[in-house]
Amino acid sequence: MLKVIIFDMDGTLIDSDELVMKIYESLIQYEMPKVSFESLDLGDVFQSSYKEVLIKLYGEVKEEHLDFIYQKHRDLKHRYLKLFDGVHHLLESLKREGYRLGLLTSELRDIAEDELNILGIDHFFDHILAFDDLEKPKPYPDGLYEHMTYFNCTKDEMMYIGDQKSDGIAASKAYVYSVLMDWKNVKSLDYHILFQHVAHTKEDLLDIISYDAKATIQMPNYHDLKILQLTDFHLMNDEKDQLTYQLIHDMINHVNPDFIVLTGDQTMSDDAPILYERLGSYMDQFKTPYTFVFGNHDTEHNVTYQSLIKAISKSKCLVFNEGPEHLGYSNHVIKIVDENHIIIATLVMLDTHIDNMYDIDEKMTWGYGSITQNQIAWYQHMMSFYPYPNLVFFHIPIPEVKEIKNKNTPFVGEFNEEPCTPPVNLHFFEVAKKHQAKAMFFGHDHLNDYTYIKDDIILSYGRVSGHYEYGMPGFPKGARLINMSKDGTVKTKVILHNDIKKT
Repeated sequence: MLKVIIFDMDGTLIDSDELVMKIYESLIQYEMPKVSFESLDLGDVFQSSYKEVLIKLYGEVKEEHLDFIYQKHRDLKHRYLKLFDGVHHLLESLKREGYRLGLLTSELRDIAEDELNILGIDHFFDHILAFDDLEKPKPYPDGLYEHMTYFNCTKDEMMYIGDQKSDGIAASKAYVYSVLMDWKNVKSLDYHILFQHVAHTKEDLLDIISYDAKATIQMPNYHDLKILQLTDFHLMNDEKDQLTYQLIHDMINHVNPDFIVLTGDQTMSDDAPILYERLGSYMDQFKTPYTFVFGNHDTEHNVTYQSLIKAISKSKCLVFNEGPEHLGYSNHVIKIVDENHIIIATLVMLDTHIDNMYDIDEKMTWGYGSITQNQIAWYQHMMSFYPYPNLVFFHIPIPEVKEIKNKNTPFVGEFNEEPCTPPVNLHFFEVAKKHQAKAMFFGHDHLNDYTYIKDDIILSYGRVSGHYEYGMPGFPKGARLINMSKDGTVKTKVILHNDIKKT
């Protein structure tokens, strides 16, 4: 459970780039450096302390240079120093919600305290660590460790928010969940991949923090965790929708699940935003938390992902975050905790997108979408923070499911159509195997529901739940029940709608 939020200062809370540049411009006019300022990487300059930059410019830290910097800061601070939009309200909201706040900055302490005081946000912070408070400042993780000690919290109870690579590296080394604060939307991919998430506004950040608090399921005390997988509704705003809604109703009442996952293609219509809002409202009646991933048909007819997210986000029981923007629109992690609120497992949602062009034998070839290399790297990054058994949910199956075409490969369930997988194997399975994945669940192929166990990992289709027909009219609809025990053992079976209607 998130209890402590640690902020970087410059570039994260305070827009001080112009002030810093004015100070350095004045300094190099005061004394010519040994190395030209223009030769320095600006990203490196902004993430470094004045002392570190002085060493790069002059080969040493002279007191007269520090005195000059302090004087220029006093002269210019009121003209160039300002908070990013909404920061005061952000900090006020977090304090009101009960979070304890800390600050870890590469700024010198005297300057940091002065800036916080000038801008009226110093009183929000319970603990402050500046550059000169630490023997090993960022990118070393020592400052985060010291905050853990001060707040008496674990890494899983802390979040770090910064704007520079050194922030992401420090958080990674401490295994603390981190958010890149990219106010000006200018940070490149090599920044994004160092953090678990990216925010551009105060609202983005509050949503991420709110999701972290919401995205937790408690393992039941007296039975396994029950997850209901529903897939491929293909809601189209026609008479078949009512049959699908009846299935949803009957399945949830029959299983009484602890959590529900919708694995894509919730809709296939230009009315998709209306249908997503209607679906969210319908799901709320069961008072059961649920989430979803997008499929390849959800955004047909020029429908945007953002419009669908906005429509269904009105749902009170929805547990969803679109995830880092460079990965797609439904990549997020849900934590499973025990009675002591200690994380024991995770559910991982991944976006398999729509389609892609693949280089096959030096020829660009169309194929279904896949879990990309960037997503695989993100998954690895996340699982290093949450090194627990995990279940992975996505829409388009990985190529390994085709292995059952070998007659000697055992499987359980229906195999009625050629698996529609990406044409290139990006080896997500091998990565997931190294990170304690116990099972993978997907949809997409309506006439398959088989389960295949490979290297002790369950690969399993859901049973099609929607009444859009192709290939085998009348193919019975249903859902998949997944049981996960406290020790990470997973069992699963298909439940047909016809069977529960008979009981």
